[in-house]
Amino acid sequence: MQCYKLIGPPLLLVIGLVVYNEYYIFYSAISHCNWPCEHGRCSETSLKAFMISDTHLLGKRNGHWLDKLKREWQMYQSYQIAKWILNPEVVFFLGDLMDEGKWAEKSLFSSYANRFRQLFGDDKMVITLAGNHDIGFHYAVMPDTLDMFRKEFQRGLIDDIQIKNYRFVLINSMAMHGDGCRLCHEAEVELDRIKNRSSKTRPIVLQHFPLYRKSDAVCEKMDEQHVVDLKEKYREQWDTLSKDSTRKLISTLNPIAVFDGHTHKMCKKKWKSSQAPGYFYEYTVNSFSWRNGDVPSVLLAVMDGEDAFVNSCRLPSEAQQIKVYVVGGLSILILAITLIIRRRSIFKRRCSYSLLMYRSPEKCE
Repeated sequence: MQCYKLIGPPLLLVIGLVVYNEYYIFYSAISHCNWPCEHGRCSETSLKAFMISDTHLLGKRNGHWLDKLKREWQMYQSYQIAKWILNPEVVFFLGDLMDEGKWAEKSLFSSYANRFRQLFGDDKMVITLAGNHDIGFHYAVMPDTLDMFRKEFQRGLIDDIQIKNYRFVLINSMAMHGDGCRLCHEAEVELDRIKNRSSKTRPIVLQHFPLYRKSDAVCEKMDEQHVVDLKEKYREQWDTLSKDSTRKLISTLNPIAVFDGHTHKMCKKKWKSSQAPGYFYEYTVNSFSWRNGDVPSVLLAVMDGEDAFVNSCRLPSEAQQIKVYVVGGLSILILAITLIIRRRSIFKRRCSYSLLMYRSPEKCE
């Protein structure tokens, strides 16, 4: 009983600190997120989707086990709680699912893919795209790696799919260099097929690379925490698509909206189009992992008719979590030391009283 009085309070506080930092902060952050529905209510014909990018699941080459554990737990908690609270109808992962897929041989690539499915699910409403870390940049894409991704995630170079009467065109950004290689030729042929179809439905375009832009200076702020980077300059075909590929995609598809990732930074950019209605918005999603930024996010997208409405949903800050652990841990340590000192003081007083009464039931030190 005396031992419980000594270690009980600090132990309960340690448990509370862990529960707060590893569970509650995720629930608290995500519970403030809302779908961007008109008049606060989504119509029955609308489609609610998560847009997530750059999970970068660590591999065997560069991933330390503790770093891997921390990042995967953060993403797992964020994803599961977000699904529970917000209940999306479909989830899109916009590339760079894994960090070292480009270097993996078949069995290792399969283990990375299985780990992704364990964390984020394996149903038909979880739809994935390839990123440069999954299969390599354009000039490093190997046929075997491309084939492994195709088999594991059932994804071609360009896919035209329909969900609840909404068209989505999923594009492999590494096949959009336009240099005449076999990969690019196959993608261009498929784009022409899509263009020649008689569908009157404008698509939502999903890809890993952003459309061409020199920097994020042209971006609009998406929320109060969004700080636009005005300094970094993007390299064509490395950080963004080329100018020619961008023009071809816009003229061929006339999208309702474009969603992409890769830069690990958020962006909202308005584009002009020669076709009705004359403009569309591109949304670049920042990374879902703490490893690529202190405050990750998921975009909440609602497709409703010919419109796409988007809100950002910010996840907890890693820096804030660390501060809570440091302050909470020091406070608990001080409490534990105080209880020990107090216990020793009480013990000594009892010993002194016993000696004065010529009795020594306890050994005094």
